[in-house]
Amino acid sequence: AVVSTQSTGVCSISLSNLNIYACLVCGKYFQGRGKNTHAYTHSVHNNHHVYLNLHTLKFYCLPDNYEIIDATLEDIKFVLKPTFTQQEIVALRTNQKVCKALDGTSYYQGIQGLNNIKANDYMNVILISLCHVMPIREYFLEESNYSNTKLPHGSIMFPLIQRFGDLVRKLWNPRNFRSHISPHEMLQAVVLCSKKRFQFTEQGDPVPFLSWLLNSLHYTLTGGKIKKRSVVFDTFQGEMLIHSRKVPPPGERGTGEEFKTVTTKSPFLHLMLELPAAPLFSDDSDNNIIPQVPIYKLLEKYNNLTEIEHKTYEATYLRRFEITKLPRYLILSIKRFTENRFFVEKNQTIVNFPISFDMAEFIETKVSDKYKSTEYNLLSNICHDGPAKGGTYPTHLHLASANQWFELQDLHVTKLQPQMITLSESYIQIYERADFSVDNKMST
Repeated sequence: AVVSTQSTGVCSISLSNLNIYACLVCGKYFQGRGKNTHAYTHSVHNNHHVYLNLHTLKFYCLPDNYEIIDATLEDIKFVLKPTFTQQEIVALRTNQKVCKALDGTSYYQGIQGLNNIKANDYMNVILISLCHVMPIREYFLEESNYSNTKLPHGSIMFPLIQRFGDLVRKLWNPRNFRSHISPHEMLQAVVLCSKKRFQFTEQGDPVPFLSWLLNSLHYTLTGGKIKKRSVVFDTFQGEMLIHSRKVPPPGERGTGEEFKTVTTKSPFLHLMLELPAAPLFSDDSDNNIIPQVPIYKLLEKYNNLTEIEHKTYEATYLRRFEITKLPRYLILSIKRFTENRFFVEKNQTIVNFPISFDMAEFIETKVSDKYKSTEYNLLSNICHDGPAKGGTYPTHLHLASANQWFELQDLHVTKLQPQMITLSESYIQIYERADFSVDNKMST
C-alpha cells in the first residue's frame, strides 16, 4: 500500500498524534514502537514489519525494533517531506517537466488536482492559484524562510503558514506517488485558525476566504506586527486615494464644511468590480439573453473620474477612487452575488476580458511613469458554475513555463484553449504585472 502523505498523522487506534509510525505495508498509522504499543501489536498480529517514523523520517523493522537503512526508501521520505534547493526553486520559472506518478499517469509539475473532501472546492481554487504566484511559491518552497517565526503568546495562527508551506512543496514535488494532492492538513489549519468561520463540510464563498487567508498569512509571517512588510503584502498590496463628499439634502446648496471633499489613503489587496443590474424582462423575441459587459467598463470605477454613490443610514456620499500604487499581482473580484434575509441572487452577466490588458488608462500619468510596464497578464481565472446556492468553482490556470492553460476542478485537470476562458462566468482573477513576469525575472 502507498502511505497517505497528505493526511494528518494520527494513530488509527488511540487517535493520538504523538510518536506516530506509518505501516508501509497497509498504510495505516500507529503510535509507538516499543512492546505493548499499537505499532508493535500490529506488526505481530498482521505480519507487517516495515514502519516509518513521521517525525524523524527513519525506517524501522518491528517487532525486532532495529533501524533500516536502505537507499531505495528515499523516495518515500521525499514524498513525505519534499525539499528544494535554491537552484531548483529558480529553475521552476522555466521548467516544462512532465512527471509520472506510480500509477503511470503524467502531470505537469505544479498542475495537480486537489481532493474535494466534501464541499471545499471554494478553498481549493484559492489555494492552488496562490501556489502559482511566483513570489509566494518561491518563499514557501524554502521552509527556513518562515520556520522560526515567533508569534504573540497564545496565538493559534502558526499552523496556517506551516501547512500552507507543506501544501506548496507537495504540489510542486516532481516525485509524487499520485497525480493529485489532498489538502486535508491545510483545511484543518484553516478551520482552526479561522475559528470555524470557514469549513470544508459546507460550501462557502472564495472571496472572503481569499481576503482572510492573505491577511492571516501576513499577520503570521510578521509575528503579529501587521505594520511590518511580508511577502504577501509585497506581492498583492496596492494603494489608492478615496475622495469622498457628502451629498446635500434636496433644496440645499451644501456649502458647509461637512460637504467638502475628504481624501483618505487606503491600501488594498483586491479590487471589487460591480456588475450592472441584470435585466428583469425578456427581450422582443421572448428570450432572456444573458447580458455582457467589457471589463474595461467595470474598471472605470477606479479612473478617478467616475463617482460612485454610497449610502449610509445618515447620509449619501459620492466617492471617487484613485489608484496611486500598482501591485505586482493584481486581484480582481467580480461581485456576482446579492444576499438578503430571504435568498441569494446571482448575476450571470458575462464579463468580456482579454488575457492581457493595460492599467495605464485607469491611473494618472504620474503614477504610470513609475513603472516599466503597466500591462497585466492573466494568471488565474476562478469561475462559478451553477445556481447561486451551491454550484461549483472551477479555475483556469496558466503555467507560464509551458505556456499552457489548464482547467482544474477538484481532481479533474484538462488542457484548455485560451479562447475558451473568456466564455466563463468569471468570479476572481489574478493578473501578473508584465515587468514582473518570468521572462523579466530571468533577465535580472
